[in-house]
Amino acid sequence: MVDEREQALVNAALDGDRAAFGELVDRLKRPIYNLCMSHLHNDAEAMDMVQDTFLKVFTHMDMFRRDSNFRAWVFRIAANGCIDRLRRRRTRRAEELDDRVSADDMAETDLPAVGTFGRASPLQERARSQLGDRLERALATLPETHRQCVLLCDVHGYSYQEIADEMGIPRGTVMSRLFYARKRLQVELADYREEATRV
Repeated sequence: MVDEREQALVNAALDGDRAAFGELVDRLKRPIYNLCMSHLHNDAEAMDMVQDTFLKVFTHMDMFRRDSNFRAWVFRIAANGCIDRLRRRRTRRAEELDDRVSADDMAETDLPAVGTFGRASPLQERARSQLGDRLERALATLPETHRQCVLLCDVHGYSYQEIADEMGIPRGTVMSRLFYARKRLQVELADYREEATRV
């Protein structure tokens, strides 16, 4: 069941009540922060993303449909913002690396050994980045309601009942969406798994 108080606050905020919007922020800022931390793994960036998220929510309230799930909408805005920030971070790092290192410097024989300075080798980092990109693209193929279930369950560790409460849907619906979402992800990532087994 959707929290009746929260629904009342949403309706009031949609009618222009700023105090109601402020209470919604107080209710959601902790779970949104947790979501951002799970993506960004950086406290300062997560806090920035929380602020960005609620700024976007506030400025786009007119786009929210009253018959939709407000929490799911806010979570989607936060998750998409995190994905965009991670993409920009990877692009910036790649550009910085291009500026510092010539093609000759990147010869395979010059790469540090695995474990040097307690970090993975550049090849391992590249593989992880590629996997992250593939996961993002695979998640993007899912319907939004299915993607939110996957993120809440497999990324944030929510129980089926917690997801049901968060999204305002029956527990059985959560289980069904997770089942079909995971089957879809298996299909989307099948070729990546085959490539990995050949390496």
